[in-house]
Amino acid sequence: GELESFLLHGNTGESTGSTAATKVGSLTLVTGSTQEDPSQRIVAVQTNNNDINANYETVSMGDVDVYAHTIATIPQKVSEADALSTAAAALVGIHCAIPKVGGVGGSDNSNDVFYTGKAVVVGGNDYACFVADGLATLGIEVSLVSTGSPRAKNDGVYVMKPSDLNDDYEEVGFSTAVGEFDSLIDTISNERKGMLITEDNPYGGSTVLKLLQSKHQCNKYISTLTQSQQIVKNEGVLWGPGKANDHVKKMESISLARCASLVPSLGFGSATLQTLLDSNVLFSIKSNNPTVSRGWALKDFWEETSWPRDSSGMGIRFGMPAEEEEDLDEQFRREQERMQTRIRVGSEVGGGMDDTETTKQVLIDQTNPYVMQIAGVDGLAQEVVSKQKDCVVFVAMRSCRTCKGINPVFTKLARERGSDELMFAKADATGATGKALGRQLGIVSVPSFVLFRNGVRYGAVSASKLPSERLDQALNDLAEGKDFDTSLEEAKE
Repeated sequence: GELESFLLHGNTGESTGSTAATKVGSLTLVTGSTQEDPSQRIVAVQTNNNDINANYETVSMGDVDVYAHTIATIPQKVSEADALSTAAAALVGIHCAIPKVGGVGGSDNSNDVFYTGKAVVVGGNDYACFVADGLATLGIEVSLVSTGSPRAKNDGVYVMKPSDLNDDYEEVGFSTAVGEFDSLIDTISNERKGMLITEDNPYGGSTVLKLLQSKHQCNKYISTLTQSQQIVKNEGVLWGPGKANDHVKKMESISLARCASLVPSLGFGSATLQTLLDSNVLFSIKSNNPTVSRGWALKDFWEETSWPRDSSGMGIRFGMPAEEEEDLDEQFRREQERMQTRIRVGSEVGGGMDDTETTKQVLIDQTNPYVMQIAGVDGLAQEVVSKQKDCVVFVAMRSCRTCKGINPVFTKLARERGSDELMFAKADATGATGKALGRQLGIVSVPSFVLFRNGVRYGAVSASKLPSERLDQALNDLAEGKDFDTSLEEAKE
């Protein structure tokens, strides 16, 4: 099958006309038996006619030939479908990420190797857990970093948050806590950001990759982010999925003639894949499609978007190495300073609130029994999207006097119309977390009211006062199952 993991998105520097050339690599995984031993099931990579791969030893399976070094025997308890999907999933995230390969007794035989080293896996999705479990099974010391609660099966995997405690019980980023490590496998983002990788520019211009090497001796950074994940990341969860799904369909129908042939490095079959299959470390894909194309998942989008950012203002995910790594208390202090000096949206509608008023409003929000408080994109995912709620979210800023004036009326509306079927919530658009939420909701001003139907964005209404006829109509249409009237979103009130 074609593996989207091998896509090289315009990183060649070449161009055809005005469009940058995009190369797609592919390989074909097959199952069956060899002519030498028809009773034994195997999984392997099929050969091709590319002369560049002519030096590899091949074995005949009758109708097709396969590369000998990619062959793994399928245990009786493992299905051929699981063997294929595991082989595909293990190629990049595990085999290419293995830190150190050593020969037994100095042997040059690819079958007589052992793996050592230290790796960090970023992300809490199923693929990240598979990679972490697989590397640990192969003898690698693994740390799995996630904002969620990933379920690694191997007891040797150390699960941690983006921040952790050092020996002095100080809170530091995960890279500082781990110390030196050999490989980092990033399943939710790509620090190379599409930059050209050359011998003269091995880090693609990425400060993070340079610091991984200089501070942590990490010489392997591998991103398994797919193009469909990148599309959703760029376009947002409200508009990106359709484009991402179109891309997946395109990849699944692409002709092999347009793809560059790929062959796994030595040791893949006997040392890597065989160990995973024998240890029942499997990655199952429930699909009848013969072409495997890793798509996108909402969970990955939420985790990457809600990941705390470093205080440098460069958008670096917290825990990744930065020029100066600060503890969480210092980050909080600096964020508070920025909030106090930031130009406030509320000043345009009657002046912002002072610190005393802001503190009072926070206490009111936290003790409001009728309105759920939403904290950033992660809070929206947990309280609205994942629970498939019908909901109206009041998007405000603590510094906005108009928002403060609306707040008691919104609470009254929530008390009168709130129910098990319709949840009323409030979200703060202040700070980096609030801004990220505002971008995903498509908010350009506050106060705004964003409505959800079954956890999916239904529409938004901007209103500078309550009661609002337009908000009332939107709520009625939502309750009656009608489509959202876009004129409500465009109108001024």
